[in-house]
Amino acid sequence: MQNLFLKIFFATPLWLLKLITRKKQTLIRGQILDYQTQIFLSLQDIDIELSDDDDVVALRREISQSHGGLPLNAKPSCNVTTKDHELFRTEAKLMLREYVPDSIIYDTSVLYFHGGGYVLGSIDGHDAWLKFLASNMQARVFSLEYSLAPEKKYPVALEDSEFSLEWIAEYLKAPISNISLCGDSAGAHLAASLSAHRSINQSELPKSQFLIYPMTDPSCESKSQSDFSKGYFLTRKNMKWFWKQFTGSSYDIDDPRFNLLVTPPTPMPHTMIVTAGFDPLSDEAEVYARTLFNAGVEVNQIHYPHLIHGFVNMTALRAAEKAALDLINSYKASFET
Repeated sequence: MQNLFLKIFFATPLWLLKLITRKKQTLIRGQILDYQTQIFLSLQDIDIELSDDDDVVALRREISQSHGGLPLNAKPSCNVTTKDHELFRTEAKLMLREYVPDSIIYDTSVLYFHGGGYVLGSIDGHDAWLKFLASNMQARVFSLEYSLAPEKKYPVALEDSEFSLEWIAEYLKAPISNISLCGDSAGAHLAASLSAHRSINQSELPKSQFLIYPMTDPSCESKSQSDFSKGYFLTRKNMKWFWKQFTGSSYDIDDPRFNLLVTPPTPMPHTMIVTAGFDPLSDEAEVYARTLFNAGVEVNQIHYPHLIHGFVNMTALRAAEKAALDLINSYKASFET
């Protein structure tokens, strides 16, 4: 019944939705929230409060069961074949999923890291989005099932990501400079963390990093964190909880691979940052963009003022699909430079 209701909701024309609901549009900071997204949020129990008493394993299972199979994503533009690879790192077995669209026009491949605050999320939960991404990118995409906190705290996921990057380069017989890093939220943080790590160690850098509404600031004290603290899918309280679960040591706060607002190492790859207007992380992402720019890094930002955190996993929403296609076109254009 839930699937049927959502299909009807997503198919309802905007004019009819406005006629039925008659809600006043949300205006904050001079930005108007997309109306369909606004109604979608009002239909969801979105402000789930996470606490240290939660059983994270049970929480992941509950989220997977409740969200699995829901028609939240637009369909890919062409057939995409997937193949799962098992990677064996010291004391760890990693899963890496490869997405191969029927139409490939770029030699550059993408290594993608899913979001979820380093605590939640999985490659299965992002599978529909990755198929959409690979099909429209017309490029090979790899998605890593990295280690999650609090069982594995910083820097374990970073070590997983570097291992997978080097494995992909060997698998494809390609230089790391021909692989682009991408991710959303915590996954965007992981992509930037990996770039910083390789810069610090004077290793070959990836071609670029494409960061979709990245988490960057462990303090969670930005104005957007306050303005959008609840009611917009990601809450400030939960964001603080994610950082607490992920932190491995009190020294992490001064590590530019953990706290991205610390002066970054250089060089860093060409960076593209996507922000959403109704996202508690939007201000800190902009600060990160300025921090990189001031360090001499080539940076581009794409801002969608009418959308929320997590929109790439909600492309059944018309505005989210349009924005996802737009950011993919910008990402593709960077492959041609």
